[in-house]
Amino acid sequence: MKKKPVEVNVRELEEILNKYLGSDPGINYALKIVGHPGVGKSAVVQQAAKAKNYYFIDTRLAFKENVDLGGYPVPDNVEKRMIYYRPKFIPPADIPEGYDGIVWFLDESNRAHPTVIQTLFQIITDRKCGEHALPEKTYIVLAGNLGEEDSTTITDFDDSALDGRLVIVQLKPTAADWLRWAHRENIHDAVVQYISIFPEKLWDEQNINPNPRGWHQVSQAIVSTYGIGGNDSLQRYFRQHEGGTLEKIIISLVGRVAGIDFTSQITHPRLITTRDVLAGDNAKLSAMQNGEIPSEDVLWAVWGALNVLRDEKSGNGGNVNNGLLHTLANVLKFIGFTRTDRRISFLYTLLTSCGMFTKIPQALGLIDDDILRKNVESGIEDMLSEQGE
Repeated sequence: MKKKPVEVNVRELEEILNKYLGSDPGINYALKIVGHPGVGKSAVVQQAAKAKNYYFIDTRLAFKENVDLGGYPVPDNVEKRMIYYRPKFIPPADIPEGYDGIVWFLDESNRAHPTVIQTLFQIITDRKCGEHALPEKTYIVLAGNLGEEDSTTITDFDDSALDGRLVIVQLKPTAADWLRWAHRENIHDAVVQYISIFPEKLWDEQNINPNPRGWHQVSQAIVSTYGIGGNDSLQRYFRQHEGGTLEKIIISLVGRVAGIDFTSQITHPRLITTRDVLAGDNAKLSAMQNGEIPSEDVLWAVWGALNVLRDEKSGNGGNVNNGLLHTLANVLKFIGFTRTDRRISFLYTLLTSCGMFTKIPQALGLIDDDILRKNVESGIEDMLSEQGE
């Protein structure tokens, strides 16, 4: 039976890497990171290596054969034998000058040929690649995708002996993690602002797009390819080039729904956002009650908030802590003033998708407004009666 990965967020993965890369080089296990394409596995590892001043080597195993790892045979005419030259892409015999160690990042490890995967056993256990010994302070980090779960093709390989020498974690990024990284990497302000107010759009676990890598590429397309700086310049560009080539590139990178919404938010922003709902913004709630916010905008923001609740609960290991309970209370405020049919739909989502329906009474206790509480309670009663019919 295959070892199941343990879910971690970016902060947890950073801590795991920091401890792993600081451990005794003779440690007899390696780290394997799995996750959807584009969630930032390689970026986190590369940053961890940089923080330790380790030489970083990125090898894509999907493009390698077993003979590549062992080296190419050449004749030794003096000794009358075959010897193998060290491949350039594996760690050198010695740690390069100016570095304190080596991180060998073996990406797409579960898309490699079975004979290559067998070689991983030797790399991890013996710290050798064919006949070539690795420097003492070499740390092995593997990465791979999920297969059917993320629509990627992986090698069907089950080896409990190899799994027994791996710590296997699944990276599930959060918007907060990504935004922290984005500020550090000078991602375009428009992309940062969009993910800030619609955090559920960072990535779609059920589909390939959007994903964190795609939003990084959107920033690169805006800045490097089209040479557009601030938000005002980007807004002018989109208004002057509606449906133009940049918009098509963005749609290609993050998908049609997220791509079109991103450009629309720059030219014609909605009057309420996911962030407003999550924060329980009283001004937005009042405007919504007075009919000043289009129904479509409310629908979009509340659905987004429900997606965030679902993901945050999953990131907490299925637990609902006090912070998440307060966020649920804020979302319930807005649900309480939606149309009856939508209110029922939202509450049903809290039951089926978010798994937080039983936490509603606790969350309601955090709402001071009696009218709000009654509206939500009415929606619950309507939903329960409809389900009982």
